[in-house]
Amino acid sequence: MKPKLGVTLSGPTLSWTTKRRLLATGLFCLSLATPGVASAQSNGVPTADIATTCRTSEKALVAIFGAETLQNFQSCMNSENGAREQIVKNWQNFPAGARQRCVDTTGYMPSYVEWLTCLEMEQHVEALRRSNAGATATTDGQGKR
Repeated sequence: MKPKLGVTLSGPTLSWTTKRRLLATGLFCLSLATPGVASAQSNGVPTADIATTCRTSEKALVAIFGAETLQNFQSCMNSENGAREQIVKNWQNFPAGARQRCVDTTGYMPSYVEWLTCLEMEQHVEALRRSNAGATATTDGQGKR
């Protein structure tokens, strides 16, 4: 008898950890194939084709977790539109370097949610740097004053 080759994503054949890893790998691969979006270097918020991103994401999640997944096209669109509104509202408050690093339109699947998360993290890191301006780092990662 010949062994079966291939992977079954439904049923008990794969653990949840394996499914999550496959999801992450699949989304990464999709991000490489997704068409580019407007550059973050422009004066305004870049435009991303979130409908394509959400459709692709929904298909990947259903393929891995089945139709019972709570993530669907409309919830994805709602999240993306909400994140875009926040980015537009605060765009000028984000440092140019953060906008450049976070809104890398060629490096991954375009997502306003991901961009907003990155921009907010950059703001927090900058605030920490300002508050710890007098601290010096040591090789063990602990700061000294």
